[in-house]
Amino acid sequence: MDTYQLKIFIAVSKFQSISRAAKALHLSQPAVSAQIRNLEEYYKGQFFERTQQGVYLTKAGQVFYDYAQRILALQDEMEQQLEITMQHENNQIAVGASTTVGNVSLPCSIYLFKEQYPEVNIRLEIANAEEILRKVREEEIDFGVTEVIPDVPGYTTHYVTADELVLIVPPSPHCQKDTISLEEFFKQPLIMREPGSGTRKVLTQYLEAKGYTTSQLNIIAEMSTIDAIKSAVQAGMGGSVVPKLSVKREIYQGTLKALKISDLEMPLNYNIIRLNQHYLSSKARQLIKFLTDPEERFLC
Repeated sequence: MDTYQLKIFIAVSKFQSISRAAKALHLSQPAVSAQIRNLEEYYKGQFFERTQQGVYLTKAGQVFYDYAQRILALQDEMEQQLEITMQHENNQIAVGASTTVGNVSLPCSIYLFKEQYPEVNIRLEIANAEEILRKVREEEIDFGVTEVIPDVPGYTTHYVTADELVLIVPPSPHCQKDTISLEEFFKQPLIMREPGSGTRKVLTQYLEAKGYTTSQLNIIAEMSTIDAIKSAVQAGMGGSVVPKLSVKREIYQGTLKALKISDLEMPLNYNIIRLNQHYLSSKARQLIKFLTDPEERFLC
């Protein structure tokens, strides 16, 4: 028995005629008769009295009719609730971002996206890159935006934007140069992000490619937020290696100075990272397109 049979049964009951029910359902009369016969054979009982004037429900048929109506009503209610639930879930997006892009660019981008899709609810979680990748792996978020790409299979990446690591120092009227040598860099007191941050991981990779390690750096403090690091540098505690994107306002205002390190180019890419097996709603896919499509990229 399926709901198709139930609808045929109710139509025959309503019209008290197999031929009229068949016409209303756009079916042949033999097809309707076959479905009624199949029901009666399945339940081993007679549901209709056949007369020359039409067909009428038996007592068993009346019981079946009452339950058939309830089943179909319950199916309609289920479909309505499913539609509401699925629409609600489709409008919920959980995004993770490493500290720099999460604090600087993504909030503005999310605001612009919500102007186009006001019904969407976006939860933005900000943490270091290692934690964001964990959240992606454990499906706590739909996708992450980080400067670190997983080194294991099972993920898809989407390029978002390019950046670079720079050394920031307090501005000084006595220092007008825009570069610093590697030798000077290793002597520079540094305030660094904590282990697990994308910035630190990328810096480590570039140093190792040149035959150096982070143990050779003059690290005087570690801080977990870019704002704390910027404040410490502005206070004259030391310098720091940070994504240029995170200090573009301070560089423009002249409260921080960015230096490049000779013989240590450090380009940086931000990518969307998503787990292949994780289901993405249509709105989540639209947000990914919004952030990555060259024709409509809206990373602020």
